[in-house]
Amino acid sequence: MVRMWKRHLRVSCAAPLAGVLWAACSGDPYVDVEEPPPCESTTECDPERTGTECIDGRCQCPNPEEEKICCKPGAKEELGDDCERACRPIAECDAALCETPRDCAGPVDARCGEAVCIAGVCRLALPEQLQNQRPGDCVTLRCDEAGRVVEEPDDSDVFNDGNECTVDTCASGVGVHHPREAGRAEESAGRCDGERNLVECLTDDDCGNPSSVACSQHGWCVPQWCVDGDFDAPFGETATDCGGACDPCTAGQACLTLEDCQDQVCTEERKCALPTCSDRVRNGVETDVDCGAPSCPACDPGKRCNSHESCKSGVCVDGVCRAAICGDGFMNGDEAGIDCGGPCVACPLYIDYVDI
Repeated sequence: MVRMWKRHLRVSCAAPLAGVLWAACSGDPYVDVEEPPPCESTTECDPERTGTECIDGRCQCPNPEEEKICCKPGAKEELGDDCERACRPIAECDAALCETPRDCAGPVDARCGEAVCIAGVCRLALPEQLQNQRPGDCVTLRCDEAGRVVEEPDDSDVFNDGNECTVDTCASGVGVHHPREAGRAEESAGRCDGERNLVECLTDDDCGNPSSVACSQHGWCVPQWCVDGDFDAPFGETATDCGGACDPCTAGQACLTLEDCQDQVCTEERKCALPTCSDRVRNGVETDVDCGAPSCPACDPGKRCNSHESCKSGVCVDGVCRAAICGDGFMNGDEAGIDCGGPCVACPLYIDYVDI
């Protein structure tokens, strides 16, 4: 009596059942398969076509744990060219047949290479490394076996926020910018105040002549009268200990010029005002003039930035916004997708099928 099995093709051929070595991978919903036929010699197994050998009196693949016969002998009329897939690796048994790459589905993401047809089986030619990587995002992109772009933490891909008073690092794929300890700055003549700010001084001694010059509360060397707690209008102060040669004044305090105000905005009423995105000066948390702050527009290429989000292109490198290009790993400019469409290569059409 001949034993028979049925297997639904939505179930992977990579899950072998005991004694089942002849599973079909055709386009039919179900295919009846027989127990491996008996043999006395390998010649009887037609090894050139099936790839099988006579093992334990049956025509079987030499390594059943790693390979599986994709169609039964004698099924040429039933399964057509599928029978040429005998004794292929399990992964190929599940793969699609092809004559040219056009018969194959491309990668899920256009950046992950292209479909190729090798020995009648569809494969994906994946790049060893994706070229279009967004700089400084603490992440490396790679392609998985389905041609999807996946992210992997890369703590060497550090973002430079352009502030010499921060220590820029990556921690498990996330950018971190710790305040540098208070002390002399490494790149300029200033000092870091321990709170991410570059200042002129930390103590009166840093100003050279403590008897006449003092370090203000905001870290600038100012005349002694600027820290005496009095309103010294004859010396140019517009409010107590601010304005003129002293620290600039905060919003609401009196002013005479833009320089008298912390945010460089002195109204017609001679009062310092809060910063806005249209006051034509760089103030508040803006990275450049009227741009880069969370409440303001993103900055144009060439403007200063401290994050990718600060820039219209979505790309900030070493504290400067970069123009949109086709290899920056970000959908920007006139692109229809990430680095494709518009002035870049065409975006392929694909459907990402997900089993549910």
